[in-house]
Amino acid sequence: MENRCLIVSPPAEPSTYPPGHFKRVYDYVIIPACRLAGFWPEKLNDPGSQPLDVVKGLVDCPVVICDISAGYADAAYVLAVRQALHLPVVLIKDLKSVAPFDVGEFHSLEYDESLRIDTVQKATEELSEALKKAVEHKEERYALLDRLGLGLPKPDASAAVVDTTSMDSPAQEKPQETHLPIISPLPDYVGEAFSQEQLLKLKTDDELFHLHHGRGKVNFVKKMGKDIVANIQFGTGTKLLVLEASDFFRKISS
Repeated sequence: MENRCLIVSPPAEPSTYPPGHFKRVYDYVIIPACRLAGFWPEKLNDPGSQPLDVVKGLVDCPVVICDISAGYADAAYVLAVRQALHLPVVLIKDLKSVAPFDVGEFHSLEYDESLRIDTVQKATEELSEALKKAVEHKEERYALLDRLGLGLPKPDASAAVVDTTSMDSPAQEKPQETHLPIISPLPDYVGEAFSQEQLLKLKTDDELFHLHHGRGKVNFVKKMGKDIVANIQFGTGTKLLVLEASDFFRKISS
């Protein structure tokens, strides 16, 4: 279902809340707001959910509502994941809860925990508008984030990092990483990708940008076995990289 809205809210109430409080928030505020915005609400912590289904829903759902009321840490974690992947998310909390971080940079709103009928109507309308805006103004997903159909970056076997402990021995590939962090959004100075031909013509002191390591300068290029490798100085240290994964290298704009 393409118009789902995933809900992450406290599963139980602390002693400072009446029993069933967050179920009422879900029933009286969240569900009507989702329906008004054209979304079908679905709770993340529904009983019987499988771990893989939870991860899939978290990453692939069109929009997510995170309720951090009562200091609910799971909602803050989901918010961080969605923000890191540039996926639409709306942050909510009740008036008496103190946010553990500055919420000013997020699509966020507060609701009155008394759930009086007048405040419920106002909260429902505001949440509905926040959902629409979060989806309408979302940043385009970075191209690599769509390769698995879930928004997660896919490891690339050709982006092998070579062990630099012995420069004269044949290049040895490190074990394939299970997760490849991608720098996103890209800085303004990053240009288009190198073609394979341009990449193999890199020389000493050429500058480039790598999607894993960031900005760097070429120290030298040499042939090692069947591979052409470049020793590149990045801010995090020197790396010896195989120049086969052309999609991982970008030019520096002038």
